[in-house]
Amino acid sequence: MDHHGRDSCGGGCALLGPDLSRHGNGVRVMRLNVGCGDYLLEGFVNLDADPATPADVHADAMVYLRDCPDATFAEVYAGHFLEHLTPEGAQRFLAECYRVLAPGGACAIVVPDTYEVLRRYVARRDECVPIEGKWWNLSDLDAVCAAFLYSPIQPTPHRWSYDIDTLARAMRAAGFTRLRQIDRERDPHLAAPAWFQCGVEGVKGEAA
Repeated sequence: MDHHGRDSCGGGCALLGPDLSRHGNGVRVMRLNVGCGDYLLEGFVNLDADPATPADVHADAMVYLRDCPDATFAEVYAGHFLEHLTPEGAQRFLAECYRVLAPGGACAIVVPDTYEVLRRYVARRDECVPIEGKWWNLSDLDAVCAAFLYSPIQPTPHRWSYDIDTLARAMRAAGFTRLRQIDRERDPHLAAPAWFQCGVEGVKGEAA
């Protein structure tokens, strides 16, 4: 236990978190919010590696997922997490998300929308956006690199970029089907609405 009374682990699937919703038969429905930072989702196990965050569980996401049994969760959400992984790491992460989902479970991934960011850079309209407490002019390539493409302004920089098509491709490669685009302004998982993000939700196929 940490000093907040939450579980902190370097390994092991510590499925301890908030009060979770239940099916009518009383079986708990586990939902996981990966890389939650300071934004906690009600009814989810909120997971983050940073012990300074108010997460329910502090652990490396891949270590945590690998120690979870198959079909543990009904839903997995990861907002602005995937871009911090290499493409190979992202595919391993999505494969683990697929494995720990129950058949019919959903995985939703939100990332910066590189297409929309670069479209505004090319337009050179001096459009500014607030990121990490600072305003960035998207007509300036240094600003685009700092805020979106590489993001060294964060404790862990970005290691890859996505648009809606390449994100869907990555999720499809992990086995997800019935892909749908997440509403970047109104989806209830989002920490905040923003034109510069995009998301895809996919479903794990039902068991044969």
